[in-house]
Amino acid sequence: MKILKKVRELFNTYTPGLLLLVAIALAATFLAQYLPSYIGKVFIAIILGILIANIARPSKKIFGAGIKLGLSRLLKLAIILMGAGISFAEVASLGGRGILIIALLICFVFGLVFLIGRFLGVSLRRKILIAVGVCICGNTAIVTAAPLIEAKDEEIAMAVGIVTLFGVIGVLTYPLIGTALSMSDTWFGAWAGTAINDTSQVVAAGFIYSDAAGEVATTIKLVRNIMIVPVVLLVAFFYRKRTNAQTDTKQKINIIKIFPMFILGFALFALLNSLGVFTEAVSSVLVQISKFIILLALSGIGLGVDFKKFKAIGIKPFILGFSVEVLLAVVAIFATMLVFGI
Repeated sequence: MKILKKVRELFNTYTPGLLLLVAIALAATFLAQYLPSYIGKVFIAIILGILIANIARPSKKIFGAGIKLGLSRLLKLAIILMGAGISFAEVASLGGRGILIIALLICFVFGLVFLIGRFLGVSLRRKILIAVGVCICGNTAIVTAAPLIEAKDEEIAMAVGIVTLFGVIGVLTYPLIGTALSMSDTWFGAWAGTAINDTSQVVAAGFIYSDAAGEVATTIKLVRNIMIVPVVLLVAFFYRKRTNAQTDTKQKINIIKIFPMFILGFALFALLNSLGVFTEAVSSVLVQISKFIILLALSGIGLGVDFKKFKAIGIKPFILGFSVEVLLAVVAIFATMLVFGI
């Protein structure tokens, strides 16, 4: 009886949100048939989500858990399955070429945030949260770093707002810029993977451009996500030294907990595919399942855009976030062009 009760509770908790994601995904698929092919299902799903979130305003209590499940667990599952359609050599090649650019851009973002932030008079904690959110993996990096620098709730909300706002803007504008510049799939994927904030946003922008660009963008972003471990360690050390904090931050850092384990699943599936463990038919089925789950999960991006919340960001952090995002996008275009451009 306890098991049945638990199953019923889980069903009631997650089903409404998941059904909403399914409805948006199906609607986007239907509408895509009557719109130009370059618009794509993912783009339509995000726009529908934004409209629903800000017009219908679905209850977070009812739909929130299912939407969050889609954006977190389901998207990670889709990324793992995506590995079945990629060779391990390709993953190693993209990762190897991307890691230097990623490291350089992380240093660039932190330097830029602290330089412009100092000029604007933005606090140390706000600058750190904006920097880690922009250069690593969006909200995950913010939430991970926040307790290590004793960040307040309003500071976390500010950083999340910036990452969400400019990340969604990136999802909608990067494909247009890529098309205008006639970027190759590899070049665009590398650019999106190094410059857009959150993993879900990177995947969305990549697959809006093309399936091939989506695979490249996702692979590059996963390499970038791994950098959360050294960056968070350095952030904790820097903050402790800068503020003479008495808190023993070493005890708060759990490497295993903060490491994005789903990356290992992606690499494992790519390796199994390279070794011929997956037949061509099996690989094709897994990739198709992955694409459907990606559409389902990414339908939740728009649902997370609440225009009212962006008012709480503040003018100075907004200017800081805008300046860094634009400069990062420009620098990343040229950096990826040199390494990945065709």
